[in-house]
Amino acid sequence: MTTWHATCAASVVVATLGAATGGHADSAKLIRYGEHLSQECTTCHRRDGVDNGIPSILGMNIEEFVATLKYYQTGARSNPAMMSVAQSLDDQQIEALASYFATLTPADPPKTTAKKK
Repeated sequence: MTTWHATCAASVVVATLGAATGGHADSAKLIRYGEHLSQECTTCHRRDGVDNGIPSILGMNIEEFVATLKYYQTGARSNPAMMSVAQSLDDQQIEALASYFATLTPADPPKTTAKKK
């Protein structure tokens, strides 16, 4: 397993556990751990939130983030790269990643440049 995959998986798990504890200090630690793990995720999922064929995960709901990675872990969703990443992560890492990415602001939708008639 690559470090990137393990990092993304670990981040998601940590984020989930931190959200369950409800403690502000624990949540802050979880978010910091998720940020640390996020480097692998942001290799493909851009930090600026722009979707160029790979969806943005900035501002993603924690539960949706966790569920999505679980779908990749079990094979319910199929994408070789994401399956490999998800399968390398434990629950704490997934929770941490989910918590971190939930704190980020999604990109603004692109402005159209077409002229009105």
